[in-house]
Amino acid sequence: VIFDEASQITVWDAVGSLARGKQVIVAGDPKQMPPTNFFGRSDDDPDGDIDGEGDLESILDELIGASIPQRVLNLHYRSRRESLIAFSNSRYYDSSLITFPAPVHPDKGVSLVKPEGFYARGKARHNQGEAKAIVAEIVRRLTSDDPAVRSQSIGVVTFNTEQQSLIEDLLDKARAEDPGIEWAFSEDELEPVFVKNLETVQGDERDVILFSITYGPDEAGHVTMNFGPLNRTGGERRLNVAMTRARSEMVVFSTMPPERIDLARTQARAVADLKHFLEYAERGASALGAAVHGSMGDFESPFEVAVARGLQEKGWTVHPQIGVSAYRIDMGIVHPDKPGIYLAGIECDGAMYHSSAYARERDKIRQGVLEGLGWTLYRVWSTDWWTNKHKALEELDAVLSEKLAGERASKDS
Repeated sequence: VIFDEASQITVWDAVGSLARGKQVIVAGDPKQMPPTNFFGRSDDDPDGDIDGEGDLESILDELIGASIPQRVLNLHYRSRRESLIAFSNSRYYDSSLITFPAPVHPDKGVSLVKPEGFYARGKARHNQGEAKAIVAEIVRRLTSDDPAVRSQSIGVVTFNTEQQSLIEDLLDKARAEDPGIEWAFSEDELEPVFVKNLETVQGDERDVILFSITYGPDEAGHVTMNFGPLNRTGGERRLNVAMTRARSEMVVFSTMPPERIDLARTQARAVADLKHFLEYAERGASALGAAVHGSMGDFESPFEVAVARGLQEKGWTVHPQIGVSAYRIDMGIVHPDKPGIYLAGIECDGAMYHSSAYARERDKIRQGVLEGLGWTLYRVWSTDWWTNKHKALEELDAVLSEKLAGERASKDS
C-alpha cells in the first residue's frame, strides 16, 4: 500500500487500507499541510478561516511518532532557481535539502511588490489593492510581446477564501474585456491559470506564483496582528506550502511592509516566519542571516585553485563554489558578454564529487538536473591535470572558446 501526500491523510482514512497491506510506503512531508477539519470553521473569528481546533493528526505524524524506519529524500528538483527554496530550506529543513544552482547571478527568483491598498477587516476580509495589482500582472504577462514570458504558467495563492473570490471576480472581468487571454484559463491547457488559498494549494506548482499576503494595515492604517490561519498551531506548515509552489519565479504582493509586523505582539511562529519571508522577498538572500551570493566560499582543494588560476590566466573570470546548499558547482565561468549569466560550469573530481554515495547520482542525476536548469558542464579529471597540465588546460580553454564563439555566431545570425 502506497500513500502519497500523507501529511494530508487522516489516521482513520488510512488505517483500513493499512490493515489490508503486507507492506506499506508512506510518502509525505511533515513540514507541509496537516489534514484540516473543514467542519470546524468558526464564524466568531472576524479575520480567520479555519477553527483553532481544525488541524488533525495525519497518518504521517502517527507513523513518525511510532518510529517506523524513515528515509529522507533530500534532492530538491522543483525550483529552477535556488532562491525559491532557500528560505524554506533554511527555516524548515535545517538546510538539509540539496538544491541545484541556476546559471545566473545574482539569483532573484523571489521579489516583493508593494501596491497601494489596505486590508478590509470585518465581513469583507480582502485587499482590493493587492487583487487589482495581481490581475494587472497576470494580464501583462499573458499579453507580453515576449513568447518566453507568455508561455510561463501562472498560479495565484491567497491567504483566505475572500481574497481568492475577489481575484477570481476581477479575473473574470479582465477575461471578458480581453478574450485574447482566454486560452490561458482553458481546461485544455496543460497548466491553466489557477487561484487558490493556503488550504487548497498543496500539490500544485506553476512556473510563476503570484502570492497575495492579503492581511495588512486597515483603512485607518492599523495592523491587528491577526493573520488568520498563521496565528494558529501549524500555520507555518501552510506558509511553507505557499512559499514552495513556484518553479521559476515568485512575486509577493503585500500592502504591509515587513517592519509593520510587531513580533512582540504575537507568539505565533508562522507570523515571525512571514515577517522574515517578506524581508527576504524585499532584500534578497542577505535577509537569511547568512548572505547567499552567487558564490559561496573559496576553492576546496589545491587542484581547484590550480585549474582556476590557469583559466584566469587565459582571460576567463572564475567564481568558486556556485550554490547555496550542500551541493555546489566547483567553478562558474562568467559569460564575457552577459555578466549576469554563467557561460559554463567546471566540475573537478574533488570533495563534492566524492561526497556522493552512488555513482549514478554523482555522474547522471546531478548532471541531468543541472543541464535541465541551463548549465553547460565540463569536467576536469585530476589524473589528466597532473599527467599533462598544459594539455588539459588548453583543451578546457578550447571548449569554452568554442562555446562562446557558437553563442556569438547564433546571436549574430
